[in-house]
Amino acid sequence: MAASGSIKHGEPGDGVAVPARSWQRRLAVGAWVFTGLCIIGVLGMVLMVMYGLRYPTEDQKNCCWEPNATPEWAARVTGLRVPETATDRRAGLHTNLQYDVALLAFTVPTAEADRFLLPLRREGTQMVRNRHPQAPGYTRSDGFSHLGLPEPETFVEGMWITSVCPHEVKTPEGDAVRLCAEIHAHEFQPGTTRIYVWAGSDAPITKPATDGGAAPATQSNQPR
Repeated sequence: MAASGSIKHGEPGDGVAVPARSWQRRLAVGAWVFTGLCIIGVLGMVLMVMYGLRYPTEDQKNCCWEPNATPEWAARVTGLRVPETATDRRAGLHTNLQYDVALLAFTVPTAEADRFLLPLRREGTQMVRNRHPQAPGYTRSDGFSHLGLPEPETFVEGMWITSVCPHEVKTPEGDAVRLCAEIHAHEFQPGTTRIYVWAGSDAPITKPATDGGAAPATQSNQPR
């Protein structure tokens, strides 16, 4: 006769209760598998978003651009004083749910470019080189390729970069700045420089009127 106090632990499926440790192990394994799948899914989504930003489709390239953006409008909303000698002037306005971008590009003699840039630089600072260039052919959904220009991030030789925000530089030109802007200056041939202005704002930028005019721009003190 078996001892009255003994308990038999059987195997799963033989009609006897399964020990608690076996279920705990199974739950732990299931939790690890579920967590791993979630991490892989999130990483996959992040990689897809990064790829889409780096290599936008044709629809993405053409999306969200406002019509009627002119160089005169872009100069007004950014507060930048474009030299009268500037040629090949181009402009654009890209809008999305996160931020707006005003683009302005023009070509001037290099000496004129230096005079344009000097009062926009903070005292004691220098423009920097492009030390991390993008590959040739690189485009971005809110970039200058929409204006028919190569992206300035792809150039190294003859390229200098600076940035400016409202009230950051104590000069008349600095006081006039309305939006934080990143400025690339590319001397693409001796004596001739193209200025690229990428001005971003977390607040909506005033859209150009049908005649290219615009009310005073919404200011943003957040550099991008």
